[in-house]
This record gives sequence, structure tokens and C-alpha cells, in this order.
Amino acid sequence: MKKILLAIAVATLSISSAMAGDGLLGFLNVGGRLGIISSSQQLPTTTDGIKDIISAEGTGWTGNVFARINLPKLPLYIQPELQYTNSKIPSIKDVIDKPVTHRYIDLPVLVGAEFGLGDLVSVRVNAGPVFPVAEEKGFKDLTKEDFVNAWESFKADKQMTWTAGLGLKVLGIIAEVRYNGNFGGDTKIIDGVSINSQPTSWNMSVGVMF
Repeated sequence: MKKILLAIAVATLSISSAMAGDGLLGFLNVGGRLGIISSSQQLPTTTDGIKDIISAEGTGWTGNVFARINLPKLPLYIQPELQYTNSKIPSIKDVIDKPVTHRYIDLPVLVGAEFGLGDLVSVRVNAGPVFPVAEEKGFKDLTKEDFVNAWESFKADKQMTWTAGLGLKVLGIIAEVRYNGNFGGDTKIIDGVSINSQPTSWNMSVGVMF
């Protein structure tokens, strides 16, 4: 049993060291994150506050996969992401009697900097535009036309939003808080009511990076 536990410990340390290293090719890291997204204007700072946000009717969830390109000899990186969000627009008194679910996929392209606090711990900051790809779809339903339309939308300067975040990496485990802003929002008619489907929001997520 002791040998088995020792082998597991060695394997865990080996994987952690590899995850904390320079990535797959020395300049490329890949990973994924999963977290919550909330339209609350107040970022919780206590455990009870986080619980309240998670249970709030306007809170949804988000997940993404990403590739990070590290610029040689600089603490800078470029990080495109493919992100799925299942958000909830809260109920409106006398108009909508229950939260409305809004699903969408977008493509954040971030520029960031990462600073080490030692060999195994680092802090990161990033920001960049977010391009819409598809609405009311999952990853498996994406088509080539969705990405073509996203490019056309970008050229027409429509629906693009932005995001900025602060994160912490310990070995290969990452945690991040982001604020999601817009350039005026995107108004849609939902259940006969005009609603901003791109409100300002923030999200908290955790994930892994290799």
C-alpha cells in the first residue's frame, strides 16, 4: 500500500510540474475553465455573498476552451477562447414571471501579462474584445457559417463586447474573475419585451492549463 501511495504522489508531482512548465511546445498552452456568470453589479467578497449570487435567478454558467500563445522573452501572451454561456435574464415584475434563459457562444481574444510569484505561482491580467459566434446553440451545433457570420458582424461593428480579468495560477490550476462590458448593449425582443441581452456582468471560474 505504501508503494502504491508513493507512486501516486510521484505521479501527481510529475503532472503538476509538467502543467506548471512552459506548455506543450515551449510557447503554447491549452486549457479550459468552468464557472458562474452574474449580472449583479456587486462582486461578492464573502462565502455567504458567493452563495447568494449562485442562487440568484439572474445567475447562469459559462465554460470555455482556450489556447494561449506566449510571446518569446516577454511576460505577454495572446489567448483566443471559444466560450459557451448559459445566462439567465431575471424576471421582470408584471412583465415576465420567470427568468429567461439565453444561450450563446462567443470568441474572446485576449492580450494579457503574467507575473511569477515564485516557480509555481503566478498572477495574470488580461483584456480584449469578445466576438459573437452563435446564439441558442451548443458547441456540437456550430457550423462554418457561424464563424463566417461572426467575421461579418465584426466588420459591420455589431454586437462586439469586451472583457477584462484578473487571475491566479498555482501549478496548472487557474482561477479567474472577469468583468464583461459592452458598447451599448444588444436589445432583443424576448416574450414581447425589449431586453438588453448583453448586460454588463462578471464571472468567476476555475480550470486547468497544460
